[in-house]
Amino acid sequence: MNEGEGDPILPVQIDHAIEEIWNDGRLEQYYNFLDYHFECDGAYCRARSYADDFREVVLFGPFERRTSIKKVSRPDFEGDVYCYLERRFLKVTRA
Repeated sequence: MNEGEGDPILPVQIDHAIEEIWNDGRLEQYYNFLDYHFECDGAYCRARSYADDFREVVLFGPFERRTSIKKVSRPDFEGDVYCYLERRFLKVTRA
């Protein structure tokens, strides 16, 4: 089976990042995560999964574009993204 076979959509980019929050030289919070970026006909969704539980993912959007927080109604696109995530994660939640 080829990568993406059976998926209605694929992410256009996947980022692995670490965010650290320091206070007075002490590490207070540490986040290790993957962000999945999806785009289709001008709409954008992002999904994030934290390394402490890669069985779960949170879906954000759809937005009118990557740099916007303005939500748009794109049920087909959102459904395709949800389908992709459901195939890979045990739990998909909405932000």
